[in-house]
Amino acid sequence: MTEHPTTGRGLSFGPAAARYDDLRPGYPVDALRWAVGDRPVRVLDLGAGTGILGRALRSLGHAVVAVEPDPRMRAHLLATTPEVTALAGRAERIPLPGSTVDAVVAGQAYHWVDPEPAHAEGARAVVPG
Repeated sequence: MTEHPTTGRGLSFGPAAARYDDLRPGYPVDALRWAVGDRPVRVLDLGAGTGILGRALRSLGHAVVAVEPDPRMRAHLLATTPEVTALAGRAERIPLPGSTVDAVVAGQAYHWVDPEPAHAEGARAVVPG
């Protein structure tokens, strides 16, 4: 990855957050159930954007903590999905203590992630087992 997601193009969607939220596709419920399960758990949504994935997870009964570097995307997420906890941050430096979530998802943001540090951070954030 040559460009950090909190600079340049990584913050380019913020001015169009409402349009982004209206136009981006959702997520198939069966895929979410396969990935996270049916039992309500606490899920960390990395690169949460406007909260499209977080809302889908909430509709299945999961508690969602969203991490989003773009302040305008995060503001839209909070305005449309107040029941989700939204934090400033990124996948390579998750602003949570260790062992505090049951699952980590990245939706359509994974291409912004530097895999090695992000995977280590995700593993740190997940409850063992």
